[in-house]
Amino acid sequence: MKKNIDQLKMRRETKFEFSEILEDIRIEEAEVSKVHVDYLIELVEDEVIIRGEYTAFIKTNCVRCLEELEIKVSGEFFGDYKESKGYNEYIDTLGKEAQVSDDMVEELVDGEVDISSLVRDYIILEMPQFPACEPECGGLEELEKYRDSGIDSRWQKLLDLKN
Repeated sequence: MKKNIDQLKMRRETKFEFSEILEDIRIEEAEVSKVHVDYLIELVEDEVIIRGEYTAFIKTNCVRCLEELEIKVSGEFFGDYKESKGYNEYIDTLGKEAQVSDDMVEELVDGEVDISSLVRDYIILEMPQFPACEPECGGLEELEKYRDSGIDSRWQKLLDLKN
């Protein structure tokens, strides 16, 4: 979902509070049905500052037993945007050796901010890398028979030939 900053400026206010449900977030190999977002947009001269909180429920699979599970992720997000002229000046001040940091500024594209994309980035960072249904999940039963022996039984005949 995109917010048109030019329309917000016409209201002659500097702070706008929103509470919305985002449904257009896509993440590979996981299903994000709805994301509840509370956020504040502040307009400061040629800068747009967005901060807020999100809560999402993600359907994915356990990496051990492959059972479907639902993970709740929540957190805070922040975005800092500048219009083209201010953004170009900002880029020029960084120099050639600039590194990515937490206080990076993005450029406003067509006077709009894509809230879905901003929140999606934070959700991806908050998702567990290897989701498990429970900390002690043993995994697939098929893998259990190879867990303790140390040697895959299918290779035993070759080992017998070697010895």
